[in-house]
Amino acid sequence: MVKLFIANSGILIAGFYLISKFLPYTIHKQSPLHMRLLAGAFCGLLSLVLMFFSIPLEHGVIADLRHIPLVIISYYGGMPSALAAGMMMGAGRFLFGNVSASITSFFISLIIAIGCGLMSRSLKQHLLMTTFWMNVYSMCFISLALFINVRDPDIYIETLFVLWPISIVSTYIAAHICKDIRQSKHLLQHYKTWATTDFLTGLYNVRQFHTLLHENMAQVKKKNGCLSLILFDIDRFKSINDLYGHDGGDIILRELGELVRSITPKHGLAFRNGGEEFSFLLPSCEQGAFQFAEQLRTTIEHHPFLLQKQTVHITISIGISIFPTLAANEADLFKQADIALYEAKKQGRNRTVMYKKEYLHET
Repeated sequence: MVKLFIANSGILIAGFYLISKFLPYTIHKQSPLHMRLLAGAFCGLLSLVLMFFSIPLEHGVIADLRHIPLVIISYYGGMPSALAAGMMMGAGRFLFGNVSASITSFFISLIIAIGCGLMSRSLKQHLLMTTFWMNVYSMCFISLALFINVRDPDIYIETLFVLWPISIVSTYIAAHICKDIRQSKHLLQHYKTWATTDFLTGLYNVRQFHTLLHENMAQVKKKNGCLSLILFDIDRFKSINDLYGHDGGDIILRELGELVRSITPKHGLAFRNGGEEFSFLLPSCEQGAFQFAEQLRTTIEHHPFLLQKQTVHITISIGISIFPTLAANEADLFKQADIALYEAKKQGRNRTVMYKKEYLHET
């Protein structure tokens, strides 16, 4: 019996690892309801698998560790996850015969689910302590169910003698493994964000700019559409750094990043290319790109930035190029937008300039 329970523990641990692969995000009590229900359903399926590898006792009565997935997901997902797991766990028991034991198991599963869901709200303790008490609560009702269905007292006592310690140890190990899996997923997501996002503004960084430029060019070619590149930088940004220091300049850049995100169109992409230079990729042609660029320029021009208890206003200069009407490839698109940006500076700053061929000769 001990070996069978230990095998049940191995299936339990492998199951949590597989569930973590199916769920794209870590589950917590602020997760969307459908994600919490889905996580509970996955844990209910794991309980069902554990029943397939259960320990037969007598007359169709079985013992296993099916309650542990419910305990763990209740801690993270709260009542919705607990109920989803409990319903699947209770209903799944009917697949294994013995209607009387199945009915008892169904109601015990619901009681355990409701109790664990309530405990996840009320207990504000550490993961291991909370899941320990959830497990004790669950095992009390499981012991009651076994008492009702197991007629042989020797088998009943032997089962409890093995089941209780293995359940406690398995819950402890499962909680630790789930904690490690969650931390690993969190760090992986953090590293992905670092690799693609500018740390100061929260916009995409220059590495992601080149990746997404290539992808969007390929999509535009398939759809025979337009892709506009809007380059802009802050006028006389050096004077801001000289007057307010680099910390003041960082405040401007950070708040500008928030402002840019707030006005980025649904299908647009915003980047910080480096220093005070930013860019947009928009699936639009000349008129749409120019209108958005002017909206961007005027919005930034009238936005008050607060530095050292002083209101500061900044302006930007913008250069635009369009694929395929002006540029034939990625390199030309960026080069032309950069030339148009230089022309905007040359014409007096705080303006939007669409690339023209004559600008290339002037440059």
